[in-house]
Amino acid sequence: MLLAFVPFALRVGSENRMQPRDWLWLRQYRDVVNNREDRLPEVGRYNAGQKLVFYAVVLCLAGLLLSGLVIWRAYFSLYFPVAVIRLAAVVHAVWCACAHLHDHRPHLRGNLGEGFVEAMTRGRVTPGGHGSIIGPGFARS
Repeated sequence: MLLAFVPFALRVGSENRMQPRDWLWLRQYRDVVNNREDRLPEVGRYNAGQKLVFYAVVLCLAGLLLSGLVIWRAYFSLYFPVAVIRLAAVVHAVWCACAHLHDHRPHLRGNLGEGFVEAMTRGRVTPGGHGSIIGPGFARS
């Protein structure tokens, strides 16, 4: 998963930098939840929530990589005491659970409104729908 994610992260990493307008967007979470787009600040290609999801994935994959190296018995177990390997196994399981919860979150929300399934499977977002809060710049490639 890491090998597939790194090229993607390098390509879109610059677009996921948090800016002052993103922090304002996060502070106005009630307007986001209540679909009051007219009150929200203008966003770029990704809104602040999507940027935080990107950072969460980066964090999860980094944690999985580092803890996975420690518990990889065939190559690295000689370099770590048993207590560290056991702790790394628990940490690895926690990172894995966080990654799975994050990965399945959109599927759990798939029945919340019209257009969610099409947005997830085809990338189409209906104007004025829940997905339109991502901003007009999203369609750019």
